[in-house]
Amino acid sequence: MNTQTLRTLASAVIVSLVFFTVVMGVSTACVMFNARWSPDLVWFPLPVIALLIASTIWAEKRWQIGLSHPAGISRAQMYAVGIALTVFGVCVTSTQGIFTDKVRAVEVYSADVSPLFQMTYAFVMSVFAAVLAEVAFRGIMQTRMHTVLSVGPTVCIVAFINLVAHRWTPELVQNAFGAFVILGAWTYLRWLTQSLWPPLIVHGLCNLVFAFWVWFVGPIFYSELSSATIALIVTAGLASLAVTVLLTRKILGSRPAD
Repeated sequence: MNTQTLRTLASAVIVSLVFFTVVMGVSTACVMFNARWSPDLVWFPLPVIALLIASTIWAEKRWQIGLSHPAGISRAQMYAVGIALTVFGVCVTSTQGIFTDKVRAVEVYSADVSPLFQMTYAFVMSVFAAVLAEVAFRGIMQTRMHTVLSVGPTVCIVAFINLVAHRWTPELVQNAFGAFVILGAWTYLRWLTQSLWPPLIVHGLCNLVFAFWVWFVGPIFYSELSSATIALIVTAGLASLAVTVLLTRKILGSRPAD
């Protein structure tokens, strides 16, 4: 590996981490300011979403991070394989959770605020974190890495750095391997479809669905899942993997050359 390649890799990592840290830091400051000075009026989603949109547009103009749909690839196939890869990743994380006694609970704000504030935080920030991660890691970092690395090393490196950049809660510690698999799946999806939209959308929807589930239904205790549910998870994981393989072949046969 030559010096120029190392410089490109280092630049990709540093730029994306700085981008992620700054946008997340400013957004967190908005939440904290809202909670401290006007907790009865939940206004933080407005600046947080505006910042996310503005920074994403800027990143696309600055680095061309993949906010487009390449010609020649069926959008139906792109999003179908995105759903299949996401289901596969969720099934892997769920299976690991069965053996590690993982509990998936709602993420609430630590300060003493109203239920409305907590619910808004749980939903908005779960999607915000997903979109920001896609822009930073599979947008900025992965796009730059693909100029010097093949798909395999890029998927492993981006997924690993994305995993390390998470806040290491007990849930994540219990499920690090599963988290790495699903992050790797979204990284592979970005390469396969040559677009950031599929991983961005499926990641955001995945986080939102889990946020709704744990808020309105309750925490998920994976070790308490019934045998029938476990069998369904394993079956869904294998089926989604088969669908992924089938759709991958079709997309690779139709997409523009790298």
